[in-house]
Amino acid sequence: MYNMAPATPEEQKSLEEACQKNGWLKRGGFAWQDDPYLEEYPYEFDRCFSMDDLSDFLKAGNWAIRQGVIYGDLAFIQQVDGGDEWWTLKQDGPDWVPFESLSLQAIAKEHSELVRYVAGMRIATVDECKHLDYLPINAGLTWGGNAFPYLDDGSVIARGENFLMSVEGNYLGKMLTFKGIDLIDIPEEEQEGMTLLQAINAQLKAYEAQTKEPAIPTLEQRSQEARLAAEHQGKAERASDARSNER
Repeated sequence: MYNMAPATPEEQKSLEEACQKNGWLKRGGFAWQDDPYLEEYPYEFDRCFSMDDLSDFLKAGNWAIRQGVIYGDLAFIQQVDGGDEWWTLKQDGPDWVPFESLSLQAIAKEHSELVRYVAGMRIATVDECKHLDYLPINAGLTWGGNAFPYLDDGSVIARGENFLMSVEGNYLGKMLTFKGIDLIDIPEEEQEGMTLLQAINAQLKAYEAQTKEPAIPTLEQRSQEARLAAEHQGKAERASDARSNER
């Protein structure tokens, strides 16, 4: 099964309180207004410690309403019995801030994409999440790492052919690193005042723009193209002479 542990009593209590603000999850919610005696689903929250376990959990599907999983400072709570509508919240001190409702089963089938989503939400500020500005640019990269399953530890890596971005987190904070020949130098004055996610997206946007530019041919490539053009021209002229002689 999944490597998970029950939420702490504090997490359980605070998430139950947050659920009372959601019409589908609260006690006496929409699903039970016609027949309150059917309301028999408990609030069950577990903490997950790896992207593999989170992926397996989400891909399994058919989770009961009020079933939830915690990952770092994120919580995903099922809003539809047996469905795939995850109410998504980010912890802000003692409170949980709801900001999104996601269908995650299909996303979880693409490990790289799930890492990008979860890492983005973990890196983003609460305000960025509330404005749905939490997702890093894909930029055709492959995303890996554990995406910060703990509050002060974890990593995410995005790799391209000649490019690597990594964010390493520990109790001191998160350190952002870029490497590769396709690295674009963004002036420090442009980065001033950026959040971590904004700095990441600025670099990824520049990288993506560069990779889409047509490559400038090398001197050797231009010479080879000239030789091929001359050979084709010669063949065409010889064919034309042959036709003239036949006439």
